Amino acid sequence: MKYISGLFNLLITAFACSSVVAQCTGNCPSGAIATLPTGAATLTAGSTYCISTTTNLSANTYTIDGTLVIQGGTITLGNVTLNKTGVILVKFGAKLIITGILTGNSTAPVSSIDNLVICNGGFIDITGSFSQGQINIAINDFGVMKVTGAWTAGSTGSNVKLGNGSLIELCSSFNLNKNGFFTETSTGISYLVVHAPMIQSVVNGFLSSLQNASKIRWTSDVPAAFVSHPAAFTCNACGNYNLAPTGTTSACGSAANAQNSIVLSVTPNQPVAGSTDITNTNEVIAFPNPSKKYIFLRLPKKHRYTDMLIFNQTGQPVHHTTIKAGTAPTRYELPAHLLPGLYYIQLSGGSVSLTIRMVKD
Repeated sequence: MKYISGLFNLLITAFACSSVVAQCTGNCPSGAIATLPTGAATLTAGSTYCISTTTNLSANTYTIDGTLVIQGGTITLGNVTLNKTGVILVKFGAKLIITGILTGNSTAPVSSIDNLVICNGGFIDITGSFSQGQINIAINDFGVMKVTGAWTAGSTGSNVKLGNGSLIELCSSFNLNKNGFFTETSTGISYLVVHAPMIQSVVNGFLSSLQNASKIRWTSDVPAAFVSHPAAFTCNACGNYNLAPTGTTSACGSAANAQNSIVLSVTPNQPVAGSTDITNTNEVIAFPNPSKKYIFLRLPKKHRYTDMLIFNQTGQPVHHTTIKAGTAPTRYELPAHLLPGLYYIQLSGGSVSLTIRMVKD
């Protein structure tokens, strides 16, 4: 059994003092620095670093006032301080591991900048604790964030945005202080899995800003205090993982790994419908996967996808064509120059895009 991943891309294009817009797709920005300094270093405001190869820098500490783009591979850092002008952008297929403490700025006023952006299909793994402070977080469609240590929320004005199919897994205590702590940016289901005590300082405050209309599937291994959530999407110390992604157990990281690896699954030679819980109305089926020379695409009715762009593992585009596929499977030939390996097929049209993880034999 092989797997493909579907996700929408966030398009961000400008960075100013009160807002940041960064690119979740495509190559590293022009002029970006390709390697990080070592030791105790500061990424200054206005600078852009874009890392696309697997790199272990866990012995180093960083203060981020500029922009750090994790373009591809797995990047490992030590302690990280993320200030109000700083941005960490983890692109699809890339993974950021922070082995120390992630500390958000605690004194600067909250701005409209999304300081920590997990692009669609990106993965951030904080193995230490997370003191959010006043930074804003955006976990886009099918993005994953795991926090092994304690997560303490900051200002009541800070944002935590969740896209369709996104997941947060918390292995230690979770202390939030805002009614409607999470903002859901789609009508699809997202996931919150908490393996340890959880408390909200606002008595009977809602977990989501959508309140009873929330679609967050919340699983808690132990009772949580002072948190309200729709009963249909709450598993508070219930002893099972029916609301979590398939493969979730009591083990820290099980939910994050499951969601990062399995979004839509296909057999080698025929399509199998993905879970309607996570694909919502935008179900896409691609097969065979792995593929040798071609793929078949089946797209939803009234889809807006017009272009197909294939990226390699480092996020570099290697092929582009137009598409017209619909509800009947349509065959597309893969370019002969693609070597065996892992690729990402991005379907786009207008402001909407979807990315499929594909293996070529």
